[in-house]
Amino acid sequence: MAYLPVGTFGCGRFTFATAGGSQKAGLVNQKILFVDDEPAVLNLYRQMLQGEFEIATAVSGEDGLLSLRNHGPFAVVVSDMHMAGMDGVQFLKRARQVAPSTIRFLLAGNVDLNGAVRAVNEGCIFRFLMKPCEKSVLKAAISTALAHYHEQKEVRVRVELPVHLCRSVERLNLQSARTVDISNSGARVAGLEEPLELGEVLEVECGNRRAPFRVVWTGALGSATEGQAGLECLAADPDIWKLDMAQLEAAEPLMHARVVQRGLLPQEKPPLTTLDYAGNCTQARMVGGDYYDFLDLGSGEVAFVLADVAGKGIPAALLMASLQGNLHRQCGVGSQDLPQLLTSLNLHFYKHTANSRYATLFFGRYADATRILQYVNCGHNPPLLLRKGGAVERLKATATVLGLFPDWECSVAEIQLAPGDILTLYTDGVTETSGHNGEEFGETRLLDTLRKSQGLEAAYILRNVESAAEQFRLGELEDDLTLVIARAR
Repeated sequence: MAYLPVGTFGCGRFTFATAGGSQKAGLVNQKILFVDDEPAVLNLYRQMLQGEFEIATAVSGEDGLLSLRNHGPFAVVVSDMHMAGMDGVQFLKRARQVAPSTIRFLLAGNVDLNGAVRAVNEGCIFRFLMKPCEKSVLKAAISTALAHYHEQKEVRVRVELPVHLCRSVERLNLQSARTVDISNSGARVAGLEEPLELGEVLEVECGNRRAPFRVVWTGALGSATEGQAGLECLAADPDIWKLDMAQLEAAEPLMHARVVQRGLLPQEKPPLTTLDYAGNCTQARMVGGDYYDFLDLGSGEVAFVLADVAGKGIPAALLMASLQGNLHRQCGVGSQDLPQLLTSLNLHFYKHTANSRYATLFFGRYADATRILQYVNCGHNPPLLLRKGGAVERLKATATVLGLFPDWECSVAEIQLAPGDILTLYTDGVTETSGHNGEEFGETRLLDTLRKSQGLEAAYILRNVESAAEQFRLGELEDDLTLVIARAR
């Protein structure tokens, strides 16, 4: 469905949108997939509906699943009941997993009660049609299904989510943007660093999910949508947002919390001449307990902060916000006494959290003039310093975690960065990402990815690490994944 400029109407704090403007010919999805193990029957469907819809066929359930994955999205899939290897119910059940928004029909010459119950409960079919099916009946059923398909896909909600847009296979032309509103089939994006071209296909990332999208409109100069673009999802499963549109209103406070929490992460990077750096946090849930920051200390000094609050969800997010607020209050311009700063931070955390709550934290203060990083590691994963020559140094703990003990001490270590060195701060969501047989991504794979990316800018190194962890992962993201990459130049 073409993602068009929209007019909106309010619904609580969210705004649902209705399509407005004229549609470009050919952008409305009318692709129908027929699955039957009798080629003569498939040819009959083609003849019956020639010129009415865009017809594709598959001669088995397995071929049908391949078509859904490789040639979708399809608006409607129509399957025969009795097929060799995989029957219609089995196919439609799996089709629902591959392409959940596609409308499903089952055609059968005869079926018993148990078969009908299976079709409804497992295949979640939209219509049950009996063979032989007249053209008028089939055409009317498909037309109704198409209307339902586009209606359900175009329920939109105004919400700001950070996304990345990639225009090349090598993923070197990457830009950040944000959604203005989203639906199950597309998005309106703004904050574009570079203009997009009408009709071009690019890859959109949101959190740990990725899908191809086509640009179907761009905002005209001087209009209300200048600097925006409408994107149509081309994936078999169009919903990369993984948000239940029917439940968004009930989830409003959590969505609002996510937007607020994203605002606590650094929006700007203090300039440094000898260090190129970037950071990102991918949350496993709507909100989480990971935190990173770049603090301008003045006089060419920047503090790099990475913390992981024990726990998940809203409790961890609240503690993260408290930690961030207290750190910003205490870390004024020219702050030089790291032990005093972090001792005060620990005491505040200890007094205002439950006994079982704590945070690991890395705090490093980098000086442009000397290239020296002074740091305190409060029980966090040792950051990795990959030297240009290939040697690896680990910035090990110099203190215990924050918040468990009222009496707390730390020592300050320091290290100097030379041109070409890469410093990587990360939470355990990176190295503990699980793959097949429970194997973890681990430090070795992290270092391999860093070595392969050593000549790139920090932002590209970061994206390569995230991509490597995502490709390795089996299943959904289980823990927040946060990275800060700093490359000396």
